[in-house]
Amino acid sequence: MGDSVRRHLGRILLDGKFLSQHDLDSALKEQSRTKALLGETLVRMGILREEDVKVPLLVQKHLSTFSGAVSIAAGERQLLGELLVRSGRITSEQLDRAISEQKRTGEKLGDVFKRLGMLSEGQLNALLNFQVNQEAASDSPLRLGELLVATGQITREQLEYALSRQSLSKSRLGEVLLQEGYVRPSHIKYGMRLQKMLINAVLAAIISLDVGSGGTVIANPLPDSSIQAIMQDVLEESGEYACLSEKEWELFKLVNEYRQNNGLPPIANSRSLNKVARLHAIDLFRNTPAAGKDSRGLACSLHSWSNKGNWKPVCYTKDHAFAEAMWDKPREITKFVYNGDGYENAYSTSNVEVNPARVLEAWKSSASHNAILLESGVWKDSNLLAFGIGIYKNYAVMWVGSLTDPLGSMQACVTTEKIALKK
Repeated sequence: MGDSVRRHLGRILLDGKFLSQHDLDSALKEQSRTKALLGETLVRMGILREEDVKVPLLVQKHLSTFSGAVSIAAGERQLLGELLVRSGRITSEQLDRAISEQKRTGEKLGDVFKRLGMLSEGQLNALLNFQVNQEAASDSPLRLGELLVATGQITREQLEYALSRQSLSKSRLGEVLLQEGYVRPSHIKYGMRLQKMLINAVLAAIISLDVGSGGTVIANPLPDSSIQAIMQDVLEESGEYACLSEKEWELFKLVNEYRQNNGLPPIANSRSLNKVARLHAIDLFRNTPAAGKDSRGLACSLHSWSNKGNWKPVCYTKDHAFAEAMWDKPREITKFVYNGDGYENAYSTSNVEVNPARVLEAWKSSASHNAILLESGVWKDSNLLAFGIGIYKNYAVMWVGSLTDPLGSMQACVTTEKIALKK
């Protein structure tokens, strides 16, 4: 993790919204057949034009470190919150909530972002430096003139002449280029649109940087199209993930029945925590993060997350050194829709599928897992109010939290009567 990792061209194009996930999946599939470069494949398939691929390739080399990404800042200076929204880290609604919190506490907005887990210290500093550099003179490939040269709209000589005229007239570069007849309005509009898309991609790269490794990009390969589609269905609650499966519902009911038998109230199902649980179960099965080790040589547990998704990877070790990174997953996965910590019980079996009753028995027989179920020991007085379930193949995961879920509950795909008949 200490080494700089080159950001995948496909990720840059996705972050900048040059193409859709479907188009990228098609291109990656074709690329695997032909062994050609991804950019060449996208152009040959008619998904992108050659000039649309050329500039992202020029910025790719800058996106492996905070300093590299910050150095190519361009465009009109924007507020910190706007940059964070453009990065895709938060939504406009989440920004509004952070601003309300700032007004309530009197903190700096950056400090609010850090306290709410929206930004790390390193990410905040990088965004602030990016903000300062936006209007500073530089040779950034994201400057409008450089983009117009790179895409063949004007020549280098025309740009140099227009810049000299601009320094005298104090007009905008685009206005000078139009006055000299070098471009049409459509060219300026295209260049500004390209600049906006690339800045979004740069901001997304900054947010993906791993502070713990000294500000280098986490190796985050694009998942294959099939697993990407499944994960998208989970997040959108579509298809089979629009309701709790029979096994998920059974385990959910068994846990709450166990709590009630021990004098505790049932916990309401949480759509947000269902998403976290389901994504983790899928990640555990498909990407086996629990099979790895951290930089100290300690084994990763079932609470670990791989580096193959749109989340920060975690190697959760027996000394609980990275517990906070795991607790943060509900905020990270739901983009702060669920704004509290989350706590997890996880289970795996060598069988092809899990048996919900056996899952519960395994958790009951483990002191640490049972303590979460019954809010005992260090979990005493947790007042758990949200409960998510995810089962995928031979993995079962449950997440709980002490905040209610603004999204509410999810119903079962089958009726409780049908489940009872099958027992």
